Amino acid sequence: MKCQKGIFFYFYIISVPLLFLVLVITTDAFPSDSCIECHRDVKFRVENKVLFDYYNNWKGSVHDLAGVSCKDCHGGDPAKVKKEEAHPDHLSPDDSSSMVFYKNIPATCGKCHEKIYANFVQSDHYKALEKTGKGPNCVTCHGSVVTNVYYASIIVSTCVICHNQQTQNHPQIISVAEQILQRLNVSKGYLKWTSIHYKDEPGKLTEVKALYQHISDSWHQFHLETTDQDSVKLQSDLEALFNEAYEKEKQ
Repeated sequence: MKCQKGIFFYFYIISVPLLFLVLVITTDAFPSDSCIECHRDVKFRVENKVLFDYYNNWKGSVHDLAGVSCKDCHGGDPAKVKKEEAHPDHLSPDDSSSMVFYKNIPATCGKCHEKIYANFVQSDHYKALEKTGKGPNCVTCHGSVVTNVYYASIIVSTCVICHNQQTQNHPQIISVAEQILQRLNVSKGYLKWTSIHYKDEPGKLTEVKALYQHISDSWHQFHLETTDQDSVKLQSDLEALFNEAYEKEKQ
């Protein structure tokens, strides 16, 4: 019994200082982000509802989970506590030098989404944005904090703003884009199933996987005529693989 008490006391003496040291190291290694500490204050619910909602939309979002914080898109110094010191290079979205100025948003998003940005700069959308400052940018379709992905409903609610019968600005684009996305959704299901079935024959899916990735990447060029044709081929090829696998299972 005395031996057990002695061991416990020894463990306590050793472990408590170590635990304290770990806490100190952790605190020093990961200092708090003053942007978050300030902007999550509930006072903004009344003083600045937009700012309050913006923080709460970011919290738990895909950007938050990926470690993308305020400074990455807006600038600023999260190590400073005072507002004036924390905002040295944080500029208003109305300032053409700001990272979140409307025309600059693609380049800001492109710091992380490099492949998408490389495709987008080849599009007519980007050219219009650069020339007039009024073309669509990333947040037009995806939002800025709670990132939206490619659902047909996004096509209806965003693209139709410019591409409609009243403007006569290629209104047929809406239906073409919807069909492409529907084929991609169907193809994704086929691809998931065939990947399981052909797990011992990965070479079977090399071409369709490459085509699926190509469509996903080149989508942001918005050359929909070519993408439409590619999506038809993708779905057809995957259906053929699915039917082949299904017939084998029946035997």
